[in-house]
Order: sequence, then structure tokens, then C-alpha cells
Amino acid sequence: MLLSDTKILVAEDEPDHINFIRTILEDNGAEVIVAHNGTAALDMARIGQPDAMTLDISMPGMDVIDLLGELKKDPRLSAIKICIVSGRPELRTILRDRHLNANAYLDKPFTEDDLVKSLLGLLGR
Repeated sequence: MLLSDTKILVAEDEPDHINFIRTILEDNGAEVIVAHNGTAALDMARIGQPDAMTLDISMPGMDVIDLLGELKKDPRLSAIKICIVSGRPELRTILRDRHLNANAYLDKPFTEDDLVKSLLGLLGR
């Protein structure tokens, strides 16, 4: 399995997208943790210590800018690889301007292959 021994936090508020991403990741051997908003994502990252996160750019609760900032400044969380998943690619500029670059970006809609390749690249596999 391509993502065996990998814990991935999926931060997404749309149930259909959660199911799609979770199924792909679990089918490829990953352990999946789910957070339905930005605040929960930060809490779950602290508790679960994932290897990587898929982070929907538009979620309720803590916004993505604050979430990325919190992840980057916490030494226990700063090594988590981040893949931003968004239907709004124009928002990447905001993240770059604030020096909160993610490690990878995926534009919705994406395929199973796109997601797996992106995460394998992030994880250096």
C-alpha cells in the first residue's frame, strides 16, 4: 500500500469530499483523522500528530491563514506536510503574500491519482 504507516488529517467541511478523500487514503493504506473545521483541525493535529494534512481552504471556524500560522509556529506541528485542497485557486496568492505557503496544492475537482501522487511527493516517497 502506497501510504502505509502514514497518518493523514483531512480538514474538510463537506461530507461528500470527506468521504471521497477518506476512501482514497484508506484504500492506499493511510490512517485517516477527520476535522470538520479549522479549529478542530488544529486540535486534532495537536492530539493526533499526523504526518500530513489535506486542508480545505474554505472552512468554518478558524480560517486557513490563522490555522497555517498556528501550525507553522508550533514546533511539534511545523513539520506536518500540508496539501491545500481548494475550488478557489486564486486564494493561493493570499497565502503566499503572508508567507504561509503550503507544501502542495490541489484544485477541485481532482482525481484519486492526483491526491495520492501529491501526498507521496510531500512525504518523500
